[in-house]
This record gives sequence, C-alpha cells and structure tokens, in this order.
Amino acid sequence: MQEHRSLFAALTIVVLAVLVAALLFVAALVAWLAELMGTFIVPCLLIGLLFALLATIIYKVSLRQTIRETEEQLSLVYDVARVVNLTFKRVASILSTILGK
Repeated sequence: MQEHRSLFAALTIVVLAVLVAALLFVAALVAWLAELMGTFIVPCLLIGLLFALLATIIYKVSLRQTIRETEEQLSLVYDVARVVNLTFKRVASILSTILGK
C-alpha cells in the first residue's frame, strides 16, 4: 500500500511540474510576442484565440461523439421510463376495474 502512495505522489508531482511548465511557456510566449509587437494586449488576444481554437478542435474531434452518445442513452432512459409509467397506469386501471373502485 505504501508503494502505491509513493507512486501516486511521484505522478502527482510530475503532472504539477508539467502544468507549471506549460503555464510558464505560455507566459514566455506572450512576453516574447509583446516584445515583438510593442503591445501586450494583442499577444494576449492571439494566444487566447489560439486556445479557443484548440478547445473547439478538441470538442469537435473527441467530445462531440461522446456527448451525442450520452444524449442517446438519456433519450433511451426517458423512453423506458415513459413505457414503465404507462404500463403502471394501465395495470392500476385494470386493477381498479377488477376491484370495483
């Protein structure tokens, strides 16, 4: 059990180091572009648009199909619940008729 904890801690530190490195890379890229362009706002907007484009591509490529499948599963669950509800009402109606209530 102790081995798993140390492995988890090591992987957590590596992931955090990668995230910090990526953040520093983006900051350095913005600073470099700001030095080239002479303004700070335009590089921030360009990098922001780049990340928005990247997020859109990731959505279109991978998440879109997953969301569609989830919607289909939820639709199926809704249809099954509707059929169960109708069946329960019919059975209740038949029992009400038989019992005379």
